[in-house]
Amino acid sequence: MLSRSFNRSFHLSSRVLNYSNVKLTLFSKKDCGLCVTAKVVLDKVVKDGEFDGKIKYTQVDIEDPKNKEWWDKYCFDIPVLHIEDASNKDKPLEKIFHRMKKENVVEKIKGFK
Repeated sequence: MLSRSFNRSFHLSSRVLNYSNVKLTLFSKKDCGLCVTAKVVLDKVVKDGEFDGKIKYTQVDIEDPKNKEWWDKYCFDIPVLHIEDASNKDKPLEKIFHRMKKENVVEKIKGFK
């Protein structure tokens, strides 16, 4: 019995540690209502619950001149969320476009790992 409970807790803790490799990048711009909503949703995902402090999260303002590449790619598609494995650049990233709900983002993150 002790062995089974140790294995279960080890399995759970190793799963939690895997989320530290998850990197979220939100591409947005000012004066975008969907972007404001997406930022609120992502703040909740990153700070609440099981991901608290375990996920790397950045925001990219596509209107900043240094981000011209992202403006060219996403000017009509924002907000866009990239979900990627920071430890494995060969793994394809997941994307969520436009309307973001907490449940959908959490589901994508869990499915990604």
